Amino acid sequence: MATFVSAVAVASKNVGTALKAFVAKAGGLFVQAKRKLREFRLFAKSKSKAARIKLVAGMANVVDQVQKGLGIALQAAAGQKLRLARYRKVAWEKTQKLHGTMTKLLPQIRYWIKTGFVAANKIVSLQIPETYAIVRGKVGKSVEFGLNWGIARLRGGYLLATVARDKRELADTRFAVRAVKDHIAMFGKPPKAYAYDRGGWSQPNVAELKKLGVAQVGLAPRGQARWEVQGKVKDRLVSERAQVEAGIGTIKCGKYGFTRPAARSESTMGMCGQRAVLGFNLNKLVRGLAERSGTVLVG
Repeated sequence: MATFVSAVAVASKNVGTALKAFVAKAGGLFVQAKRKLREFRLFAKSKSKAARIKLVAGMANVVDQVQKGLGIALQAAAGQKLRLARYRKVAWEKTQKLHGTMTKLLPQIRYWIKTGFVAANKIVSLQIPETYAIVRGKVGKSVEFGLNWGIARLRGGYLLATVARDKRELADTRFAVRAVKDHIAMFGKPPKAYAYDRGGWSQPNVAELKKLGVAQVGLAPRGQARWEVQGKVKDRLVSERAQVEAGIGTIKCGKYGFTRPAARSESTMGMCGQRAVLGFNLNKLVRGLAERSGTVLVG
């Protein structure tokens, strides 16, 4: 909420007279919001849960007033947007986006204040509202925030990355089949062998992969189910599947910048992720060519 107030104050100053008038008129609300924010940061930890909820509710009321005033100002300034250019046009679009995001976020905040439960599809970022919480269940990293990705590994160690449009699209049970379909669309034929961990296993998935033309289906089974492959084939597929995690860990390092990209939109986040994978693949290709020609790489 504090980010919203600050961002609106900055962006609105650069967009026409109507929004400038709104900023001047709402100056008292901005001061009030800063005071409540300071009170929350300094004293919230020492107060009871009821007192903290009261502070949040007070901040929500101030933001609600700012939101209503901003909506009126945007309607009044709608006729001026055609005359805007360059950074003023960018500021206009940003102000509209902030207003639209807060229209959805404020009811979610009030729902949490009223019930104590987080609303479904909770917005976690004001600047990039398309991001979402991803439950990881790992030690020290139970929840991450961002976009969900599906990573596939080709023989030779090259990676293919697919970004999800929502957090459910690339669930393991779906991506186990989706990765093979994407492979067919890209290369014109299914892979001869395919491995995936037990998160993607199910009898329908095994049947679907065989129907798609995968000869060696290496989905790790759940419970008492049996592997579809045995012996050396099984060992090789288990080894290949384990190497996917190594590739994911590599693109997450600072060299490639897959995690925490310097992005301010969903599309830029997707571009940064694909750029990281492209850099990883190009490095692997160049190293492979150097090994074949006996060239020594330094740097």
